[in-house]
Amino acid sequence: MRLLAAVAVAALGAGCLLAADETAGLAPDDQRGLDACRIDLDCTLAGPSCCDCPSFAVAGASGWDDACEQVACPEPTAEPTACPALVARCDRGTCVAACAPSPCELACPDGFAVDAAGCTTCACASGPVAPECQADAECVRAPGDCCGCDRGGVDVAVPATGLAGFVAGLGCTGGEVCPGVSTCQPGAEPRCSGGRCVLGGGAAPPADGTCGRPDLPACPDGQVCVINADGAEAGTGRCEAP
Repeated sequence: MRLLAAVAVAALGAGCLLAADETAGLAPDDQRGLDACRIDLDCTLAGPSCCDCPSFAVAGASGWDDACEQVACPEPTAEPTACPALVARCDRGTCVAACAPSPCELACPDGFAVDAAGCTTCACASGPVAPECQADAECVRAPGDCCGCDRGGVDVAVPATGLAGFVAGLGCTGGEVCPGVSTCQPGAEPRCSGGRCVLGGGAAPPADGTCGRPDLPACPDGQVCVINADGAEAGTGRCEAP
């Protein structure tokens, strides 16, 4: 559909912008409730004009799609800008544009990047991070502090090639005072997830299922990290079944 692929290149006077009564070719009396709906399928994405990126949603019965099929959008004069990934939803009887949920295998130290529409994208907020692993065998378990989970601290997973440097970087003397109680998660094993070494398997995700950063446990087997899922905060995802 042209509307989804076009970029914002049309000026108001270019003939692409449809006036309120021209949007669907309907009589003015029929324009009331153009965003009314019962289910998601009743809605379609729309924008300020047929040639703009969609930014809101109207009812499919409004005729927006049919009207825009007859509009020839001008060729962009600059590199096309990708439109935000939106989907049309029916929210309590009103059509709205919502961020499109999608799985993302990245693990970003500062969380995911958020686009201009406020949608979480499958990209790191601080830019691309070079992967540190490609397979579980490339990761090993290491103490995350000078106590380690055996003595009440925490354990982490690091690349096997960087284990010695990581442990040396902790600066432990051996005289640290630790609780002396094991806090190890049963069954947690080093895994490669989204190019990052994490302890997974036995570690349960947070109660709300937040995922997407190396400091968060990997999603349980059978689930993936989904950005823009219901309840997910901007910059993170939620563990859900694919």
